[in-house]
Amino acid sequence: MTRTIAVLLLGISMPSLVAAQEISGGVTLGFGDHDIDEISQGLRTTSLDGRMGMAFDNGITFGVQAGYIDINIDDVDVDLDGDFFGFDLGYRFTNGMSLGAYVEELTLSADILPIDISLRTIGLSGGYSMEGLDFGAFIGETTTSPDIGAIADIDIRNFGLTAKYSAVPNLNLGAAFLRANIDTPGDDVDIDLIGLAATYEINEQFSVFGGYSRTSLDEADLDVTTFGLGVGYDLSGMAGIASTVSLELARTDLSTGGDDADLDTIRLGLTFPLGGNGTEAPLNSVADSIFNPRRGALNAALTGAF
Repeated sequence: MTRTIAVLLLGISMPSLVAAQEISGGVTLGFGDHDIDEISQGLRTTSLDGRMGMAFDNGITFGVQAGYIDINIDDVDVDLDGDFFGFDLGYRFTNGMSLGAYVEELTLSADILPIDISLRTIGLSGGYSMEGLDFGAFIGETTTSPDIGAIADIDIRNFGLTAKYSAVPNLNLGAAFLRANIDTPGDDVDIDLIGLAATYEINEQFSVFGGYSRTSLDEADLDVTTFGLGVGYDLSGMAGIASTVSLELARTDLSTGGDDADLDTIRLGLTFPLGGNGTEAPLNSVADSIFNPRRGALNAALTGAF
């Protein structure tokens, strides 16, 4: 967690913020209560997520994001946690096109395991922006620690397409398609995620947001469907600082081999926007996992569910 907090503070306080032409992003402190069908133990999560994007007059763009989640299982003395960080560096052309490169790393750890498990993705990204519409695409290769590729001759590649559209004032729409291709000595395995999201500002205080994603692994007849709907309330007038409190209800359905299990979630969030644009939705919401997906189908699915 120390590394994650350091990355967040670095992104927020770096001197180059003064020279940035455009700043967007935010920080969300989240709390979650999760119940699983037919399992007596509930889950409690505490999370901290941050994201900042900067654009400069010379066309250079820079982004940093980080996250941490702590998972507690009722009546089970096991500590589970995960942390994530990512960096983007790119160039935005005057015609609306952009090109860049990125690196992202997700690390999962448990005190009952002797080692941590990490997924690191390095890749290239591109996009195109016009009035009210943004398209994005990326391609990257993922390595693991421990290195399963060296042991089992497995390669993991990630692809993705994203879109954002400001249809009418106060309404934002988002969509994403992500694919993780696992190349094995036998058959290839694809993990596909499709998602839709929307936010709407009802008035100066209230906003609503929602997101839907479906992750499929056809080779194993496995589908994970997550849906979340939430409401936000602007605390700026009361707190004297730009901030929003949010409440989200979400459900994740795991379907495999004809059997189903549901994960029901209640999430609270406290979000502090950065820059003039802020974020479309709280960073701990299903909607944000579609508007700003992490560049890997499995990673994005986990983000939406927890």
